[in-house]
Amino acid sequence: MSSPDALAPWDPRDLEALLRLRTLGPSSFRSCYASPNARGTVYGGQLLAHALMAASMTVPPDRDATALQFMFLQSASPDRAIDFEVATLQDGKRFASRHVRGTQEGGGAGTGRRVVLDAQATFATPLPGPAHATPSRAGDVDPQTLLRMEDMSAETADAIWRTLGYPLDSPALDLRVGEPARELGLSSPTAALRFWLRTRDRLPDEPMLQTAAFAYLSDWWLNFASVGIHVPQLQRDGARLHVASLNHAIWFHRPLRADQWLHFDVQSPSAGRGRGLSIATVHDIEGALVASVTQENLMTPAPGS
Repeated sequence: MSSPDALAPWDPRDLEALLRLRTLGPSSFRSCYASPNARGTVYGGQLLAHALMAASMTVPPDRDATALQFMFLQSASPDRAIDFEVATLQDGKRFASRHVRGTQEGGGAGTGRRVVLDAQATFATPLPGPAHATPSRAGDVDPQTLLRMEDMSAETADAIWRTLGYPLDSPALDLRVGEPARELGLSSPTAALRFWLRTRDRLPDEPMLQTAAFAYLSDWWLNFASVGIHVPQLQRDGARLHVASLNHAIWFHRPLRADQWLHFDVQSPSAGRGRGLSIATVHDIEGALVASVTQENLMTPAPGS
């Protein structure tokens, strides 16, 4: 007899199905599918998206997501469902705040539930006020003409995979880089990265789903800005890094669509003592600043390296 926490197989291209949650109660939700990463655990972007989705399902539809603050606590298994409990922190006239905790069965007799994530999300009705925004540095590039990540040279793919364990492609996401060797730090190492990213398939015209999809893709390659600069030295040393997300924050500035091209301009101001920080500004195809994202990641020598 199968466990009630067991998950059905997921079609890796069907991002909408992955993002939808099953309602267990007024403030309780459960994942239906899992998106595994290269290490065989749940991809961090799924956890971000589900936390935001769960919080969104408890607030009035006229309040847009404005921020998500998130902590990755333990790796989650793709074999079992994750439950999300949402607590109300604030319900004002214009603002709403929620706390989200994600737990999963421990996977062994008597192990109980493991807390895999902790997050806070805020929502607000749009208000009048002064506005400004940092301009995009994307230029007049058509991302559709850029090389797809999965079409990069075998040399580039091998260097990245051997030193970092980063996959170059995702069935659900389309990522493009203008000059792969330079942007990925292979020819001129730099603690920065710019790329275009969107979901491969169109998603429904639902703001809640679009913001959750953005949370999903915001974990894809963001932390490469902090680790890519070290790839040439790692190659020379024959070493490899273990990289994992530690905490993540998103600020939503303007309405966005995750199924249309978004330009990520990422800088890493610091790495050291086993941790790296990446900071991104995200513009849409029209040049509007739609979000800012930060992530701190683990970056330490992999076992045996």
